[in-house]
Amino acid sequence: MGKTNAVVSLAVAGFTVSWASILIIWSGVNPIAVSFWRTTLASLALTPLMIRDLRRNGLNIPLRLIALSGLALAIHFMTWITSLYYTTVAMSVTIVSTYSVFTIPITIALGRRVNALTVIGASLALTGVAAMMYSSYGLNTGSLMGDLLALAGSISGAFYFTIGELARVKASTPVYSTLVYASAALFTVPAALLMGVNLTLPSFKSLVMISLIVAGPMLMGHTLLNYSLKYLPATAVSTVTLVEPVGSTVLAYLLLHQSVGLIEALSMTVTLIGVYLSIRGGL
Repeated sequence: MGKTNAVVSLAVAGFTVSWASILIIWSGVNPIAVSFWRTTLASLALTPLMIRDLRRNGLNIPLRLIALSGLALAIHFMTWITSLYYTTVAMSVTIVSTYSVFTIPITIALGRRVNALTVIGASLALTGVAAMMYSSYGLNTGSLMGDLLALAGSISGAFYFTIGELARVKASTPVYSTLVYASAALFTVPAALLMGVNLTLPSFKSLVMISLIVAGPMLMGHTLLNYSLKYLPATAVSTVTLVEPVGSTVLAYLLLHQSVGLIEALSMTVTLIGVYLSIRGGL
């Protein structure tokens, strides 16, 4: 039953996370501030559930793993959200969706085996990413800075999911999610101070947008992904990455009037096929 619920959770998460980039751009808030408030409010919203679980099951918290996961999540949000202000939603979300590929070297380091299909898929996905970067830099169809920031978000996302898979063995979803979001928010604060970012929300509209991000992509997206990690491997959970780029690209076209050129579309297709094959190889 738990595995079935996990699969349903992945479907819901895929739909809700597709809205993240749209709501972020609509908010008009500094990306570092978005990262801070997104994780802070989500942590506060889940705190009552965490307290309930701790009262029932007692303390069983892998603090080191949670801190590492929180650091990875903070880097993931800060880099990826910033990329949205440099390149298109389609390019940014497709590149960041390759984090399942970057779980492979981590998986190998943990002593697990990787088959040929996974390697072929990863190679194809990285070829697609390279093609997108060439399109941005060589053909001036996007922003190489935005692509690199999204790539940094992808790599940090791989660490977040892989470490999360280890931590979820010992901690319930509310406990893990509350603490990892809180630690991510704490890690975001020094970055904001170093860059001179004002973390206050500038308007009521920005508060509404951030609240929608927390309610949808965060609580119904990332939290359901965290739930799924207890019953499914990180590679399987990463299948949601195939849904987000398509959904976000369609929404960006309809709501932000961001179009996608032929070269970008082909590169994105190659990347997503590679991600799919890589994930299939890991199942």
